[in-house]
Formats: sequence, structure tokens, C-alpha cells
Amino acid sequence: MLTAEDNVNTETSEHFSEWHQYVLEQTCSILSESSMAADSELQQLRAYTIDAWSKGLPCEPLEVLIRLQEPDSSQLEAIMEHTCSMIAQAFSANMLPAPFASTLVTPTAFYEKHEAVFFMAKSFKCPILYNEDADVLGIGSVNPVTSTIFGQAMHAYISETQGIKPFISCVRLNYDSWVTLCERHFAR
Repeated sequence: MLTAEDNVNTETSEHFSEWHQYVLEQTCSILSESSMAADSELQQLRAYTIDAWSKGLPCEPLEVLIRLQEPDSSQLEAIMEHTCSMIAQAFSANMLPAPFASTLVTPTAFYEKHEAVFFMAKSFKCPILYNEDADVLGIGSVNPVTSTIFGQAMHAYISETQGIKPFISCVRLNYDSWVTLCERHFAR
């Protein structure tokens, strides 16, 4: 069973931002409106996710929910794919899956140049799939909400720090590709 401390002060955590809050609330809203999670599960999901992010740990709210609902990991991939497809339909009909994503090269130089991006991507478990300097970025996650909001955060960050308006595309990753990419991108 997942546990989390109840007294997490998100206002004083250097790791928990308004982007994190936005991802969590949008994900929970869709899960609630689609009847994919009970109120008690959403409370546990919020507590666990806020606790993880506040401590600087990577966390994906949908993965937390699936592990909460289905502790048997043998069905994790299938359940995650089904849930992510339902979220994609509820959130954005244009969020297409990218089954080839795990074959893309890790943008190590980009992460090194933009360390804040690396840490936020790691926090969200949302890898940068490709980039052309900071002008063009591809972002992916199992959770379309996370991918989209992280794309908005990257647009704001790059616009502010580089003075350019980047073109950012967001895709949905299947579970296996996502796990592989997260391990490859965020191992350091």
C-alpha cells in the first residue's frame, strides 16, 4: 500500500511548483469526472504525489493511481495503457501515441545546457524526446496531461530564458517506452 506523510508544506518546498500543482489537479479532475477513481483514491493519490514531489522525487500521478488500484504488477502495463487511452480521449483527442519514442537518442547536451529542464522533466517523469536547440522540442509521457502541462512549462521557461518562442510537440508514450526512456534519461 502506498503511504504519504500528511503534513507536507508545498509552499516551502523548492521542488513543488505551480506546474506540479496544475498537473496533479488536472489529472485528478479528469479521473474524477470520468469515474476512473474514487474520492478516497484521489486523496491518497494527491497525498503521495505531493509528498514525492516535495521531496524532489520523480512521480507520475497515473502510475501512483494504477499501483494503488492494482497492486498486482503483472497487469500494470495493460491497465496503464487502457487508463492512459481514456485520459487522452477525455483530455485531448489530438494526443497520439508514439510507439517509436524509445528509439530516439537522449538529448544529453540539451539537459546539460538547461539543467532546470532536466530536473523538472525528471520530476514529472516526462522525457524530452528530441530537440533542435531550444527552438523545437518533443515531449512525451504516459499521461497526456503531464506531457501537455510540461510542454507549457517548457514554453514559458525557454521564452523567458532564451527570448524565443519554441515549437513544442507532445505525444503519449506506451508504458514500456516510457519506463525505458525514464531509466535512460534520468539515471544520473
